[in-house]
Amino acid sequence: VKAFTLRGLSTENAKKRPKEEFDFLMNMYKLLWDELDEFLIANKINFMAIGDLEGITPDFKQYLLDKEAKTRCDSDRYCIFGVNYGWRDEIIRGIQKLAHQNTDFQHITEDQLSTVLDLGDVPPIELVIRTKWDQAQRTSGFMSRRIGYAELYFTAKKCPEFEVEDMKSALQRFDKMAEMRNYGK
Repeated sequence: VKAFTLRGLSTENAKKRPKEEFDFLMNMYKLLWDELDEFLIANKINFMAIGDLEGITPDFKQYLLDKEAKTRCDSDRYCIFGVNYGWRDEIIRGIQKLAHQNTDFQHITEDQLSTVLDLGDVPPIELVIRTKWDQAQRTSGFMSRRIGYAELYFTAKKCPEFEVEDMKSALQRFDKMAEMRNYGK
């Protein structure tokens, strides 16, 4: 696994949360990520925060930026945290960056767009694990542009209930599906 992404909060969900609940989540996420620092550094895994960081609390934004700097290493492995992330928002922010760079939109390429989006040159997504299957059998806008060819794995368990054995099952299913793929042949 070269890149592992957790989605903490969508842009749509962030807008609907009461301020006290939103602030609680920002503080709770700090506790979660503090526990992983040693693991990320020891295993040469870059931490990356994606999403509209202008739409989260200033102290949590700084916390995430500091964590990115602290774990930055020469590695192609990533632990990615999506907070206040939505693919539509990501596309809009990317287009705004291109406009700021005076890009010729008549001749824009996919590579140009990719460089201004949140994930940049992170490897393609191959597996999406969606928890709470009993409530949703959809991706809820999660990285829609990047998951077009990914395998989808749905589980009725909610994120805190999802354990190592569940991850192993998802990876085994992924391996089985990869063997069956014909890649358009």
